[in-house]
Amino acid sequence: MKSTVLLSSIKTEIGPYSFAVQDGLVIEATFGAMSRLKSRGRKVRSIPKISTALQRYFAGDLRALDKIKVSESGSPFHKKVMRAMRRIPAGSVASYGELARKAGRARASRAVGSACSGNPIPLIVPCHRVVRSDGKLGQYGYGIKAKRWLLEFEGALDHGSK
Repeated sequence: MKSTVLLSSIKTEIGPYSFAVQDGLVIEATFGAMSRLKSRGRKVRSIPKISTALQRYFAGDLRALDKIKVSESGSPFHKKVMRAMRRIPAGSVASYGELARKAGRARASRAVGSACSGNPIPLIVPCHRVVRSDGKLGQYGYGIKAKRWLLEFEGALDHGSK
C-alpha cells in the first residue's frame, strides 16, 4: 500500500521549486508553484531530507542532489536516460548523443531529447546538464535563462557563455 503523497516547495534564485514525495522518493518536481504539480497530496512546509538537500545544493553543495532518491517512471529507455542524466556530475554537461550512447541506443539522440523534455523531476534528474552536440545549450522547459543560470551556478558555463 502506497503512503500519502507529500507536497512541498523551497525558494530558489530562479523562483520556487516544488516537489512531490511518496515513500521517500521524489515522484515529481517543477520550477514554479505547487499548483503546477500533477500529483495531489498533503502540503507540508518541509520534507526534511529532501528539503535540506535542495537547500544545501542552492547554498553551493552541488553534490547534495546526488543523495535524493527518485522514482523512475516511463519506458525502459526513458529510465536508462534518467539514470544516465543522474550520472552527469555537477559542473559538467553531456550531449544528447552521449546520453543516447550511455542509454544503449547510440542513434537515439532525438529520443533522448524527448526523454529530457518529459523529465518529471527536473534539477534532481539534471536534464539542464544536457546540451547540443555543437555545445549550444539547446532547449529547457523552464527557459534558457534558467538553464544558463543553473549551468553557471554549477560551474559548467562561464558567465556570459552561449
